Amino acid sequence: MSVQEYSSTKTWVAQLVQQRPHMTVQNYLWGLQVFCDWAKKNPDELVLERQGEMTGEPEPLEAQASKRILSFQANGKLKTKHSREMIVTALASFYENNKVGLQAQARKQ
Repeated sequence: MSVQEYSSTKTWVAQLVQQRPHMTVQNYLWGLQVFCDWAKKNPDELVLERQGEMTGEPEPLEAQASKRILSFQANGKLKTKHSREMIVTALASFYENNKVGLQAQARKQ
């Protein structure tokens, strides 16, 4: 299923199109799709997971979103280094726009 069909993505894109060029929006959507396919989660699940981390429920999921992004970055077999960096930038934007921003460590690796 396309990431564009989820409410969290629609909210994000509505804001993004006001701030970024069209091609950047398309690249960010591609990046979110690549990450969701790799993580086997949809965008709404990513947001819900992060909300659970922020409220401490359930505790075993603490920092799971950041760990998943770090794991994605470390996997050199997935896309080029530049593509992985752009995908992480897109994810940071996605999480922040959905009011569940990531820790800085996941964005800087």
